[in-house]
Amino acid sequence: MFVKNKTKLSKISFLIFFMLFVTGIVIVPSLTAAPVKIMPLGDSITGSPGCWRATLWQNLVDNGYSDIDFVGTLPDPGCGVTYDGDNEGHGGYLATDIANNNQLPGWLSATTPDIVMMFLGTNDTWSSKGTSVILDAFTILVDQMRSSNPNMKILVAQITPNNYSGCDVCTPNIIDLNTAIPAWAAGLSTGQSPITVVDQFSGYNTDTDTYDGCHPNDSGNAKIAANWFPALAAYLDGTATTTTSSTGGGTRGDVNGSGAIDVIDALLIAQYYVGLNPANFNAGLADMDCSGSIDIIDALLIAQYYVGLISNFPC
Repeated sequence: MFVKNKTKLSKISFLIFFMLFVTGIVIVPSLTAAPVKIMPLGDSITGSPGCWRATLWQNLVDNGYSDIDFVGTLPDPGCGVTYDGDNEGHGGYLATDIANNNQLPGWLSATTPDIVMMFLGTNDTWSSKGTSVILDAFTILVDQMRSSNPNMKILVAQITPNNYSGCDVCTPNIIDLNTAIPAWAAGLSTGQSPITVVDQFSGYNTDTDTYDGCHPNDSGNAKIAANWFPALAAYLDGTATTTTSSTGGGTRGDVNGSGAIDVIDALLIAQYYVGLNPANFNAGLADMDCSGSIDIIDALLIAQYYVGLISNFPC
């Protein structure tokens, strides 16, 4: 009896502490999150020199996104400004070759990104690789990204126009590929590892935005960076996609059906855990780590989500 009462008392004590914690009454040490690692993955448009990365970096920093780390096995090729120039932009590379030669896993292992910005397909369309062949390669690359990090966030570009001299097939091939990318992405995107398509084609003029019909000049770099920014910022903010999965009659995490996942949901899970049987509580939406039970870890996950320490749940 004493052990049982002691256990119950410890749970109630924890609930009191938890309620004080989430309301800010208890002062706890601040937690410093590791920088978010972002891999720019592509060909010469990304890496030779790929100065849209410098513009994007500066835009992110200017808007308060300072806790970021651009990663890649290639160094800064030089853009005349100070920025984080690490990248995975390999001039002349085809997505199909990267996939067939199994090159991406080594790059991922060396850099461990949280987000990949994939800007591939220009050289594939130039080489008249069929759209289905290119998308099959994209699928292999996505699978490899997720093998490296099951929570990988992925941005995929609908690539810029290419009017390089002698490439008569480029425009129709690019249009075919870009048209097919959204449906391909929708079929592979998951709540844990979402894929966001970024339109780099619309509004891009090869006469005014490139220096050779293909590679961006300053105007083109500014447009490419501006197109990446909102999608990347949404991932950094944790608002790119719904971060919970739908379960029956509601969204996992929204245990009181309010339409939002917030501190009230965390408190209700904590109350349920200690046996207080809270009203308006949907237990079917409360198992945040898919452990098969509802416990204090689930409440803590929601609390972390609410205060912005995590942007996705484990499952």
